[in-house]
This record gives sequence, structure tokens and C-alpha cells, in this order.
Amino acid sequence: MAMLTSVHPATDRPFYPPRVEPSEKPLRFPFNVTKLLSNNLEIIPEEAYREPLVIAPGPPRIAFITGSELVKTVLLSRHSEFPKGGLQVDVLKPMFGKAMISVEGHDWRWQRSAAAPLFHHDSLLEYGPIMTAAAEAAVAKWRSEAPATTHTINRDMLRAAFHVISNTMLAGGAETMLRAIEQGHAGYYRGANWWIIYRLLGLPHWLPRPGGRAMRAHETRLRAVVAELVKMRRAEAASGDDLLARLLRASDAETGQSMSNQLLADNILSFLIAGFDTTAFALTWTLYLIARSPEWEARILEEVSRVVGEGPVSSAHVAQLVTVQQVLKESLRLFPTAPVIVRDIVDDVEFDGVTVPKGTLGFIPIYAIHRHRSFWDDPDRFDPSRFSPDNLSKPSRYQYMPFGAGPRICIGASFAMLEATIMLATFVRAAHFELEPGFEPEPSARMFLLPKNGLPMRVRLRQKAQHNPMFVSCGRAARTSQPSNAGQARPLGSRCPFHLG
Repeated sequence: MAMLTSVHPATDRPFYPPRVEPSEKPLRFPFNVTKLLSNNLEIIPEEAYREPLVIAPGPPRIAFITGSELVKTVLLSRHSEFPKGGLQVDVLKPMFGKAMISVEGHDWRWQRSAAAPLFHHDSLLEYGPIMTAAAEAAVAKWRSEAPATTHTINRDMLRAAFHVISNTMLAGGAETMLRAIEQGHAGYYRGANWWIIYRLLGLPHWLPRPGGRAMRAHETRLRAVVAELVKMRRAEAASGDDLLARLLRASDAETGQSMSNQLLADNILSFLIAGFDTTAFALTWTLYLIARSPEWEARILEEVSRVVGEGPVSSAHVAQLVTVQQVLKESLRLFPTAPVIVRDIVDDVEFDGVTVPKGTLGFIPIYAIHRHRSFWDDPDRFDPSRFSPDNLSKPSRYQYMPFGAGPRICIGASFAMLEATIMLATFVRAAHFELEPGFEPEPSARMFLLPKNGLPMRVRLRQKAQHNPMFVSCGRAARTSQPSNAGQARPLGSRCPFHLG
């Protein structure tokens, strides 16, 4: 198999961001449980970064599937034989119920078809103004703070991404929803790994567990807020083109049945929470990488100045922001925000001459695939030139999967890239980002791949001449662009956790 090489510019200094250290060998119980509690990705054995298939004896028995052809078999050519992992579904079900993310077969198909029109290519570019407004609002907040203030960038990215999803999916700010999400956001993720352990051991949801009370409170609080929103919108006769309005009007083509209020709430929650979390974490990691890579920061500045000038970054500019997208793609390679796909192996199956018995947990570690020694040259290095149009060595469909693959590929992948491109270009043109002295983020996977202790950064606003690398402290520069008419854009839905499909 050909190695996916990169083109290293002579001026670049090699940068190797923090990584999750693999286990030396496939783990057995209870060592696998210990690793799962701290970081899901620590159970991936070192072999899985080199070989196409590795079996961990367990219990539970896990098949780490990383070979391109094997992944294609599971996610595409024989996908119906490998249903979405029951473990994954069980962890999400108390929050998302019977939403698209949690179901299979006919129930999945008709729910996906109801949401699909919001993600058609011809519609996507209309939603740029909302994304621009969200990015500019974040910049305005940074300007309003005292100079040299340390900002919690992961929190700022969550708010910016929520601005987009609430104004596309719910046709409005939904501040009540944002407050409800923020209230229990951290506690929910802290408890998620304990819930995974309980499900692996066959223990019920109601059994007391560390973090369980916080998770249940968060689930109850969010479902109550969404249920009230659904009830209110149904009373308004489902007017509008946002996701909720479309789902209110949708019906199953085979049965004619429309979505109940409970099913509507399930889907809105899955889109809402996952749609802004994953984008926010992707932007968080990307700003960290740029802060450590001045060469690529300079390239982005030059490109945005040349393509956009001093006006707002819009969807019309995205196709020409090639360097911005290279950096985003490389960030998603190193830090895929939904780093694992789980599938159930319900019958004995042979992979590359190895019989994998039924009941084995099929674990497709996107994180390991994106750093696989057989696919990538110097895989732990941050090098966006891998995705240069001039680089003839491109990853195959099953070697680079930040949005999953197969029929259940993330429905909002194109929307997410549009959003992230506009926001990243806006942020880097407006500001220079610095890590707190001595701080390096620790990658930690619970439901998503996030910096374990957050990402504190100093934000310094640039001078008005955007191509000029000089900058001033946050709060001292005048705004160089204003959000365009965000309210005129038609709403759209967003993206997904564990590759919502």
C-alpha cells in the first residue's frame, strides 16, 4: 500500500502536538475498564496504529478495525450486517431517545429523508451570513474584554457554534436552551465514561454510579426545555424553514405517520447538542494548532487578505480559502472530534483470514486510522500540506473519515466545513492566539475528543491592515468588518455526534 506523503515546506519547523498514548498491547479486564474511565482512546493498542485488525480478548472482546478494506466492508459494502453499536446507542439513548442517531432500518431512513433537504448543496451557501455573524460576535466579545485577558477558547467556540445552530435549526437565539446546556455540559461528559463501563458490565441506567445523578439531571433538564419548544412551535402551525419546522411537517412516506412530540424532541436534541459540540471542538483544536504554528498562521493571513480583503468573510469566499481548509482538514485528522465508530458484530465473520466471533464489539478508531503508520508519512506531525491540491498523494475514502463513511456518513458534513472555514478565517484575520505559558492541552475522549482541562488562550486583536502580522491586545483595535444581514438567511440544520446519520 502506498504511503500518504506530505510536502514539507522548507520554512516549516516540525510540530508534534500532544497525542493519546496507545496501550502497549491489547488489554484485558480490568485494565481496559481502568483506561476507559480516564480516556476512551487509551484502550487502543499500539498494533492498531500499524495493523489492519487487532483483537483485544477482553472481556468485553473488542475488534479494532483499521484496515481500509475492512472498514469499507463494515461501513459500506456489508453495512446492514453490522448495526450501529448497542453500547454507543445505549449511552446516548437516555438523552436522544429514538432519534435518527439511535435507530436502524426504516425508522432511520425516513427520519434522515425528512432532514436531508436542509443539507442540499444548492442551499448551503445561503447560510454563510449566520456563520459570519456568529464569528464576528465572538470577535466583538474579545474586543470588549480588558487587554491581555485570558479567554477560555473552548467555551467561546461553544457559544459561537451554538449561535449558528440555534439560528439555523431553531430560527432564533434559544438563550434558554444555551443556559440549560451550559449548566450541565461538563458534568455530563465527566459521567459518560462511567455510563459506558456500566453498559459494558450489563448494569442498568438507574443503578447509582459516579456522575450518574448529574447526567440524569442534565438529560431531564434539556428534554424539558426542548419539549416546551416543540409544544410551542406545533401550536404555531409549524411555520418556517428551520429544521424543527420541517420535522413538524414531515411524515413517513410508507405509513403517513408524522413525528410525535417526543420523537421531535429526540431529534432536535441530537442535532442541537452534537451539532455545536463537534464544530466547537474542531475550532478549538485548530486554534491551538495555529497558535503553535506561526508559518501556517502567516499563510492563512495572506490568503484571507488576498481573497477577502477587509470585508466580512462569506460563503462566496470559501472555495478560494484553500489554505484555511487545508489547516482544518489536518486538524480534523489529528483531532477528529468524534474519534470512534462502534458497530456490533452479530454473527461470526472472517476478516483477512481471521474469524471474529459474534458478540465481539466492532471498534473503528478513527483517531488511530488518522495516525496509521501504513497510511501516513510522519503521522503525528501537524502538516496541512498533506491536503494541498498539489500533493498527489491523497488519502482514500477509508483512511480519512472525520465525518464517518458509508450510508450513515454525517448528514451535515458540508455544512460543518462551510461553518468552520468561515469562522476560522474570521478569527485568524482578526486575532493572534497565544497559549498560556507552560500550558499544553491534553487530548481526552469521552463522547468527543476535547482538551481535558480546557484551552486557556490570550487573544490579541490585530491592526486594521489584516495582512500585517502586527497585532494589539484584545479590546484596543477597531472592528474591521461587520456581520452581514444574518437575519435574511434561511435556516438550516447542523451536525452530529458519533457521526449522526
